[in-house]
Amino acid sequence: MSVLLLIPVLLPIIAGVLVLKKGFKARKAREQFVSVAVIGNAVIVLLLSLFMRGAELSLIPLVPGNPIMFRIDTMGGMFASLVSMLWILCIYYAFEYMTHEGGENRFFAFYVMAFGIMMGISFAGNLITLYLFYELLTLITVPLVIHNESKASTTAARIYLIFSISGATIALMGIAIIALTGGTTAFVPGGALTSVAAGASAIQIAYVLCFFGFGVKSAIMPFHAWLPTASVAPTPVSALLHAVAVVKAGVFAVARVTYFSIGTDLLSGTTAQSIALAASLVTILYGSAMALMQKHLKRRLAYSTVSQLSYILFGLALMSQEGYLGGMLHLVGHAIVKITLFLCAGAILYKTHREYVWELKGIGKAMPVTMVVFTVASFALVGIPPLPGFFSKWFLTSAAFKSGNNMIAFSGTVILAVSALLTAIYLFSICVNAFIPGKGFDAQQANKGVRDPNRYMTVPLIILAVAIVAFCIFVEPIMKIAVL
Repeated sequence: MSVLLLIPVLLPIIAGVLVLKKGFKARKAREQFVSVAVIGNAVIVLLLSLFMRGAELSLIPLVPGNPIMFRIDTMGGMFASLVSMLWILCIYYAFEYMTHEGGENRFFAFYVMAFGIMMGISFAGNLITLYLFYELLTLITVPLVIHNESKASTTAARIYLIFSISGATIALMGIAIIALTGGTTAFVPGGALTSVAAGASAIQIAYVLCFFGFGVKSAIMPFHAWLPTASVAPTPVSALLHAVAVVKAGVFAVARVTYFSIGTDLLSGTTAQSIALAASLVTILYGSAMALMQKHLKRRLAYSTVSQLSYILFGLALMSQEGYLGGMLHLVGHAIVKITLFLCAGAILYKTHREYVWELKGIGKAMPVTMVVFTVASFALVGIPPLPGFFSKWFLTSAAFKSGNNMIAFSGTVILAVSALLTAIYLFSICVNAFIPGKGFDAQQANKGVRDPNRYMTVPLIILAVAIVAFCIFVEPIMKIAVL
């Protein structure tokens, strides 16, 4: 039965190849084929996560003693299920959005294949397997970044490729040290390196290499530049890069290294931990400040992602149960909220071709569904209770406060508060101007002929808004799943 673990990885990859090979001429036929592949795979992922937890499958060894291995555990099942649900919404949104972009067969082929690669990351049973699919994710998403083949997208794809490959190389060096020092790359709750002395310098070096190597995809400073640049890609790709797949693969990998490979017992209180905490906090503050300065809507959201991802990294680097819980809650909440914000931005761009914040004055009355959903997501990201951001930031702040003997961690209480304030300013200013443009502004004339997009795009937005609200209702079950 363990061979079933290959299905969620291989099915989307095969489906994507078939889309490329067949070259659908009928749009409806392509939509039906892609829908069946994505929804079918999502159902399989949910069933495996619920009923086959603990299942394991080992294949050929890439290096001695470290085979390609898949295993379903609580963390991997939660991550895979989250990705699967959001992928369905992105696909349906993209059916309409990509009609104006062209190259739909190529786009959906790689978009579906990336789904399978993400399942490989989610269900990886050791660092070797995780690394393999981590690299494949870079290669499979480059064609999505470069999709419209403009000079800007070509440059963005080149930067993305250079940063991602460089980061993966750094991470591979760390993995090699872990394998040689600890004798295993397997994932075990609490850490697999039981024979290594706490604070060993080699393990500290390995952790720092993995933290920054995998952190490249999570836009940790100073390796963040690729993320805002990649915002030139079509919006469904931006949602994929900034909310669901690529960036979350980075924090997921860091979580695996910290809590399932090396283990916090070997890292807590070390210089390696201090470096990870400091880098996370600097990135949180920098990303928030840069987002406030951006006039381009998608770039503002991109820099917001730079900041918010390091909330998760900060929680992981606190190396406590509470910090881990806060980080995992933020991983889930941010994925739902940020994909919502990007899809709202895409709806505006699709209907109006407006890209800048100052162009959105009074648009709330013309696009009520889009802007109400945008506002709900903004409240959630800021952390207005009882929406998702509140819970994760509460646990992160609490964990930082309890780390009074670590002044870097303790300073996070202030930095998280400042970042939340900056987030409120750069998001709420958009919402207020959209609905209250001010005296003397003729919103009706400025937005003449503008309206919400069709159901392919608005239904996913509404579902996401409901999911944001539902998060606060089901936060306790989510916490039980997220905890180590």
